[in-house]
Amino acid sequence: MKIAFFNATTGWGGVKTWTIDVAEELQNLGHDVVLIGKDDRFRNRAVSKNIRAFNVKFGADFSPISIIKFLLFLQKEQPDAIIVNVSKELRTVGIAAKLLGIPLIQRIGLPKDMKRCAKVQLLDKILRPHYLFPCNYNRDGMLEHLPFVKKDRTSTVYTGKPTRPNLLSTSSDTIQFVTTSQLNRKKGHAELMEAMSLLAKQGSPFHWHIVGTGTEEELLKKRCSELNLSEHVTWHGWVQNVFPLLEKADCFVLPSFFEGLPNTLLEAMSCGLIPIARDVGGIHEAWPQGFEDLLIAKAEKASTWASRLQEIIELPKETLFQKKLSVKQHMETNFNITTQAAMLAEEIKRIS
Repeated sequence: MKIAFFNATTGWGGVKTWTIDVAEELQNLGHDVVLIGKDDRFRNRAVSKNIRAFNVKFGADFSPISIIKFLLFLQKEQPDAIIVNVSKELRTVGIAAKLLGIPLIQRIGLPKDMKRCAKVQLLDKILRPHYLFPCNYNRDGMLEHLPFVKKDRTSTVYTGKPTRPNLLSTSSDTIQFVTTSQLNRKKGHAELMEAMSLLAKQGSPFHWHIVGTGTEEELLKKRCSELNLSEHVTWHGWVQNVFPLLEKADCFVLPSFFEGLPNTLLEAMSCGLIPIARDVGGIHEAWPQGFEDLLIAKAEKASTWASRLQEIIELPKETLFQKKLSVKQHMETNFNITTQAAMLAEEIKRIS
């Protein structure tokens, strides 16, 4: 099959990582893939993996010029299906695909990504896209949020991750925590920082690596200084390839208040990192058996987080190693990229 992925966003998020991962694996399985976006980082990373990729301007919603431009592009490429992400793409590429009779799939990152309004309902009625979800939480939530969408036009295919060849590292006497997500309010960094300050006050040996950028960055750095945490924290900013950092860490900490099934969590667990996260969205669908005590209820305070983090700090090295190995095996068994990409290909074939 020939599959075209479109992404009109400028920021970097999990959907872009998913797109490149699954596109690479689909190519490995013998499919023809092309990526179209407007972000140089997106195109460059795709090209570095030998995936054909182009940058374009998507133009205004419902713009005749943009629709004609995509009509010509799709006529040239002749994909068997296209996969889009946000409504911006539906209102340009989606219309072109509908005119050409090309199956249209929209991947939904969160249950309420689309507004419940007359324009969305009308576009759904006209374009009739198939909706693809990375977890059942997103699927069930959107069906409740948009009751005009019928379940038979939806499907769930979990995000897969490549098997990581890394040797699990537990050599340091200082536990290495890592958080990789945008530095925005809903991601919960400020609350986690309060928990980290409790660990620092009691002299616990740890270091926290923070990866990402965002609107809260300067406020978080200021708060870090106020809590005397600076010697325990490294700010890495945006990192194109996060795996070398993940492979040196022990525990992935995800304090988000809102998530679907976060790509960052799956990346970390594929490297064998022990996960600790707020129990929101579809996170429980990917959670490894035996780690339920590290899935923290949404309303729990900093003291609970500090207690769970301290338990990880106090683990004997052999126990730490075995727990990390268990997480990695869980990912290889249940969220392998080859298996999930093959399932996606079968789903696209069925839809087409």
